[in-house]
Amino acid sequence: MQNNSQQSSQPESVIKIGFSPLTDSAPLIVAKEKGYFAEQGLQVELFREVSWASIRDKLVFGEYDAAHMLAPMLMSTTLGAAGSIKKPLVSGYSFGLNGNAVSVSNTLFDEMNQIDAALIHHPERTSTVLKQIVTKRQSSGLSKLRFAVVFPFSMHYYLLNHWLQTGGLQANDEVEILVVPPSRVVQALEEGLIDGYCVGEPWNTHAVIKQVGVTLITGYEIWNNAPEKVLAVTQEWAQSHEREHKKLIWALYQASAWIDDEANRQALFDMLSREEYVGAPISSIENAYVGNVINPSSGVTRSIPNFSLPFKYFANFPWQSHARWILQQMIELGQVSADIKLEEIARSVYLTELYREVMQEQGVSVPDFNSKSEGLHSEPWTKGQFVLGEDRFL
Repeated sequence: MQNNSQQSSQPESVIKIGFSPLTDSAPLIVAKEKGYFAEQGLQVELFREVSWASIRDKLVFGEYDAAHMLAPMLMSTTLGAAGSIKKPLVSGYSFGLNGNAVSVSNTLFDEMNQIDAALIHHPERTSTVLKQIVTKRQSSGLSKLRFAVVFPFSMHYYLLNHWLQTGGLQANDEVEILVVPPSRVVQALEEGLIDGYCVGEPWNTHAVIKQVGVTLITGYEIWNNAPEKVLAVTQEWAQSHEREHKKLIWALYQASAWIDDEANRQALFDMLSREEYVGAPISSIENAYVGNVINPSSGVTRSIPNFSLPFKYFANFPWQSHARWILQQMIELGQVSADIKLEEIARSVYLTELYREVMQEQGVSVPDFNSKSEGLHSEPWTKGQFVLGEDRFL
């Protein structure tokens, strides 16, 4: 019988993985560039895509074996929700927590700033101020403000919707919601096609650096430690390639741990900035990990230490409570029927037991529970021996 090192040296067949050029695709890039995939005997090819729909379609039809994917797309595709191909997708790995933000054009921010000059220091007031502007536009017969999200089934849409609701606004009713690919939102804002957007990094910071937009509020401030992207595979592939799947999960876990080490940050930024990966300037990329929200007009900086969490607080654990919250948003927004078997879908799509099995095989201690409370904690908290992050909603 061959030992593990001999087995790892024999490459598997090529695994093709699609990804979107965002900083939270970093575990894939690091696992490839630092050799974590190769150590597992995996031969992986990464393919940069412009749109989430393209990633989904290529995964569903077998052109890709796995994908860096918006967590809600697992459920929408599994359920065949409006506009989605129906095919069961699953995930046994989360790419991290947080990383999104809501940004607006300079023109809209100036209008908001006239109502509340201290707005940049009080993100919790931003949606209330926006409500005043929307009401004024309605009374003047002006067109609706237009906000972009990256996909109809996305945490960006659900976080944006929650933020709007805190100010008494209804998405698609009082504010128009459009879909724009992540790497195109800054251009759309600069050209006046949209008034704002919710997107992941580096595209909020990039708008600030280009001086075409202002970040109002981060995803972390809308929901502390919200889920984001996952490693998606079809249920069929997971069942027929369990060995390769488990190796992918372990390689990505090691990559996420490497990313979390601040000593590796410059090397990380250099990797991500390459054109075949994120393809944005290092100055735009690094803020996803530094977590500064900068107002370009005043130079005011607000620090968000947990703006993006690639590893801390079990950020890579596929919590089924995250899946349930996403499904609840889909129901609330009328994207799926209220009659869906919510608990059953959450369990079938989020392969928490598989993740736990991989970690236990590698001697890593992880929670022995698949769900946790959401929205109850404003500070880190413990359950058993495990320290979990805050989970407060705005």
